[in-house]
Amino acid sequence: MNHGQHQNQDLLQILAQCADECDHCFDMCLENDRTDELVRALRACRDCAKICRVTASFVASGSAFAQRMVEVCAEVCKQCADTCERRKDEEEETGHCAKVCRQCEEACRNFKGANA
Repeated sequence: MNHGQHQNQDLLQILAQCADECDHCFDMCLENDRTDELVRALRACRDCAKICRVTASFVASGSAFAQRMVEVCAEVCKQCADTCERRKDEEEETGHCAKVCRQCEEACRNFKGANA
């Protein structure tokens, strides 16, 4: 592992955790009645899980596009956290998902890529 990859290990870990948490929240929410708000949460979780996994691959490979991907990922994590936060009283999973998404958003915002 080169030095750049070692520096990014924490970011890669939270990206993986966020993706897994969003997938879990998505699965748990599927079991509930589909309100418009729940459908928004489902879509937000699905999108967040996808962008976290793709972003991790860009960061891990040292891609020249890693910084841009991380910026987009932070936006998607924020949107997912905001959406899940509104449902935390109805669904326990969404509260935990929102917390992990906010941690991931912060880690993404603090990322300084090779071009920084």
